[in-house]
Amino acid sequence: MLICKGCSGRTDALAGKWDFDGTTAYEFDSKGSGAMLLTLADYDFTYEIKDNQLYIDFVNESAHDATYEFSVKGDTLILIGGEGTIGGTYELTKVHDKKADK
Repeated sequence: MLICKGCSGRTDALAGKWDFDGTTAYEFDSKGSGAMLLTLADYDFTYEIKDNQLYIDFVNESAHDATYEFSVKGDTLILIGGEGTIGGTYELTKVHDKKADK
């Protein structure tokens, strides 16, 4: 399991945008806020990382708060569903900003 927290607390292993299936993505700002991005709506959330656990608390109560076990290997984020999920293992791919890569 890989968890990166910079010495200054500015960054974490989840920072950036992660694509699940072409229509669902998760974006993490490295400061504890993010959003689940869907085709027709975005759901803002706050998140916390403790050890290899990711806790997501959605602002909109129609989205279910969730806990995942996670690991990051290169450009792959693996989420294993825990409390508040239907379970299962999810593989997401890091989305690179073409402008930032130049």
